[in-house]
Amino acid sequence: MKQTTEEAILPFKVLELAEIISEKKRLSLEDALFYLYNSDLYHDLINPNLKLWYYSGSQLYDYLEEEKFDIRKRPVNKAEAQFLVFCIEQYRLRDNLPSAGVLAMFQNLKLDRFLTRNFEVLHSQSTEYILHEIDLFIRKRR
Repeated sequence: MKQTTEEAILPFKVLELAEIISEKKRLSLEDALFYLYNSDLYHDLINPNLKLWYYSGSQLYDYLEEEKFDIRKRPVNKAEAQFLVFCIEQYRLRDNLPSAGVLAMFQNLKLDRFLTRNFEVLHSQSTEYILHEIDLFIRKRR
């Protein structure tokens, strides 16, 4: 099986970046990997058009921290938060799952961001439609 450049370099870049995160944030390597894997930067690393493998680990760390800072400083919109809670609860009820597990899954897949970013379009739709969109999003991410 032939690998692309991104696929061949990705493990080295991920480890380098995780080690930097671990050192700078005083996290275990496992926690640093979780921090990285739950970022848009990680998904951008495998995009061949962006060619992020040319950047040093410290440059990538700076981009990652910029992304995380932007997420943290974004003001919480109460209507979006209510919609997200509604989605979590409806998904939980339909599939008989624990709320904490649903929230963790939504965060890991970045489904929470998808729902809040598309709040204006989705919030006026039926529960069935929203759950269908959630299911489609999950299938595409897995």
